[in-house]
Amino acid sequence: MEQKYAKGKFPVYYDESKEVLTILGQEVKLVDDKYRRMPAVLIVDKEGIIQYAYYGDSGKDNPKIEELLEAIRNLQ
Repeated sequence: MEQKYAKGKFPVYYDESKEVLTILGQEVKLVDDKYRRMPAVLIVDKEGIIQYAYYGDSGKDNPKIEELLEAIRNLQ
C-alpha cells in the first residue's frame, strides 16, 4: 500500500484484519446489495492524538484536498 499510494514519501497503514476499523467504529452501510465501510480520514499528531476526523456518508464522500492540507498545516 505504501509504495503504491505514497511512493515511499510518507507512511500508509493498511489494516487488513479490520481491527482498527472496528475499534474506531467505522460505519458500514448497505450499498448495491453489499455491506461496505464508509470512507474515513484521520490525521494524527506526533503524540498519537487525532487532530482531524472526517467520516463520509457514501463511498464517494471524501474531504476536500484544501481542507486536509489546512488540517496538516495546523499540526505544527
